[in-house]
Amino acid sequence: MKVINNIKEKGDIMEVKNEIKGELYEKFMRYAFKKCDAVMFVFSRVGYEGEELSVMEKNAQIVKDKLKKSVWKIRNGDCWVYSGSFHRYPGDAANDTEVFFYKTHKAVLDYLLSNKNLYKWLSPDYPEDIAFFKNGNCWFYSVIHEELCWINCRNKKEYEELKSLGIEFYEKSFVRTPIGYIYYENYKPKELSHDNRYKRDCHEVK
Repeated sequence: MKVINNIKEKGDIMEVKNEIKGELYEKFMRYAFKKCDAVMFVFSRVGYEGEELSVMEKNAQIVKDKLKKSVWKIRNGDCWVYSGSFHRYPGDAANDTEVFFYKTHKAVLDYLLSNKNLYKWLSPDYPEDIAFFKNGNCWFYSVIHEELCWINCRNKKEYEELKSLGIEFYEKSFVRTPIGYIYYENYKPKELSHDNRYKRDCHEVK
């Protein structure tokens, strides 16, 4: 199994084996939109300059305009779910990265179906590191440039449903990720403020 950042030391998280593209990509996206209430992706200016930077900024603005009615929040990228935990950019780099959280509306689904290959969601043409959340807890996350993704299956039924779609896992049987190891993001502060653990915008629940 491919492992980065010692992810398996943080709990058993099911890694997707096959490439999610074409018909499988569309099936998976539709399933995820029914399962979850938020989708996340990232636009980062880090490492870009000149024409490429202009293209990326233009595409980021197009997304903002197109999906503005579906936004949960957009924030600077000091942290986001990445390889099983946090990815953090220090100092100015954090200010050059925007993390988008959108409601699972049809307009957002239509946008994500405009490129039916998960690992082709790359800057500067597209945002990267697509992730899905349900009630603040990360359900699916990806590291696009590494061609890696994981799913936090919550039960065996969900695991079998994903397999029936065509998703293949490195694990030979269902493994449930302990809830204490799942990344959490507060993208609905008013609705979730009743719980003390939601005071921070993003963290690993421990």
